[in-house]
Amino acid sequence: MERTTATANSLPARRHWGLSLWLLSCCLLFSPSYAGDAQIHDTRTLLVDGVYRVGARVDLALNDTLQEALHNGVPLVLKLSIEVIREREWLFPERVAELEQKFELEYHALTESYLVRVLSTGAQHSFRTLGHALAFIGNVYDLPLIDENLLRAGRKYWVRMRADLDVEALPTPIRVWAYLGSEWSLQGDWHRWPLLP
Repeated sequence: MERTTATANSLPARRHWGLSLWLLSCCLLFSPSYAGDAQIHDTRTLLVDGVYRVGARVDLALNDTLQEALHNGVPLVLKLSIEVIREREWLFPERVAELEQKFELEYHALTESYLVRVLSTGAQHSFRTLGHALAFIGNVYDLPLIDENLLRAGRKYWVRMRADLDVEALPTPIRVWAYLGSEWSLQGDWHRWPLLP
């Protein structure tokens, strides 16, 4: 008698995986929750060797929906967006420079640890608690922002920063629900402070 087993490429296994993602999406969509939180504090800009460098503390909090997704194997990509803008009379502000730093956050159930991957460098860091992983992501330290020569003397510049969840990085079935609900975001407005050349 021939025995068959479900492999990752077999139809029953793919159906099971698809059904699992669909059920997870439904559970997460209809679970009561609120948007996550991202508060930016202690912002600073320093001129070091002709380059402005930015530092800040970003307090990140994931809501129940995001934590449930993370603990069910869905990696989350958190992004820090930083811009330098120049005020102009009678016109909208001009974006002079922009920087985006992305971090992939994963939960490993076997080791009960959280893995943070800095996507720009590929560096990986492991943490025992979610709080420590989020604190690492939120510690913006000495990040090169803009060359001093790109700023004009006598003009007024601002730096602004915000943190958010990269919805485009979510698996496709979940991404659809993420666009429909605020529980798939981090509530954080742009935080801005002056940059003086």
